[in-house]
Amino acid sequence: MRFSEKNGIVYAIKPGDHQAGVDGDSIDTSLCDHVTFLLQTATLTGDAVLTVKSGSADGTKTTSETFYYRLAGADQGATGADVYAAETSATTLTLTAATYDNKLLIIEVPTDGLTDGQPYLTLNISDASDAFNASCVAICSGMRYIANQPPTLIG
Repeated sequence: MRFSEKNGIVYAIKPGDHQAGVDGDSIDTSLCDHVTFLLQTATLTGDAVLTVKSGSADGTKTTSETFYYRLAGADQGATGADVYAAETSATTLTLTAATYDNKLLIIEVPTDGLTDGQPYLTLNISDASDAFNASCVAICSGMRYIANQPPTLIG
């Protein structure tokens, strides 16, 4: 079975300057066990705050959920860019330019820990002072469906 047949893949945030803040696509987690967000940052010249919000419907952001993250050890293209720091848990994460600029940030969310009755997850990034060029893909694993074509996970 191919990776794309056993995992949901969501193009959560398109590449662009998100200095004004951005919400990723809401993901319905009722058919998966785990969501991994791969946040690819480029230019970051201010601080932004990242949260993972849950809600009862598509686009609803009611509760800040606990997530686990690991940051690449070096800028994209450099030796060590594929080596990650130890996992840390948080409900909010300040993305400072000096630390998160030009790096891959892995954000893990086990769905069994989400607030009851709130299966929709939205990656939320607040405004940054000058520029925040980034994109994000979400991988939904532990899918529960019958077939080799995962159902849609976005509203």
